[in-house]
Amino acid sequence: MLGGCVATNKSHVFSDLTVSTQSELDAEISVDLSKKLSGTAEATYLFNIFQLSGDTEFADGYGGMGAIGKAKSAAAYKAISDSDSDVLVSPQYVVDLDNKLFIQNVTVTVTGYGGKIISIKKRSPN
Repeated sequence: MLGGCVATNKSHVFSDLTVSTQSELDAEISVDLSKKLSGTAEATYLFNIFQLSGDTEFADGYGGMGAIGKAKSAAAYKAISDSDSDVLVSPQYVVDLDNKLFIQNVTVTVTGYGGKIISIKKRSPN
């Protein structure tokens, strides 16, 4: 007898949209708040390590580590690449997991606002 479980998680934004990063560069980004971007990625893993099927293109800086992180990164890649945006601002993820004895199926849908990079400048020393 094989058993399994299914879980769904949806991230939420609980505060005003603010983005904070530390860098020697300053970027000016134009964000289109009138339209949300979305992307969905699916993957199947053996022992939660070896990818058996699923997406193979990923966006750097989105998602994190592991099977769920890779699926988040692939969903972000699809959302960005299907638009004329450079970045995905305020991403929210819906993660569906279907865990079986040795197999994990991951489906992630991301939504967020598209941003276009207007300029990037090196920050002047203080």
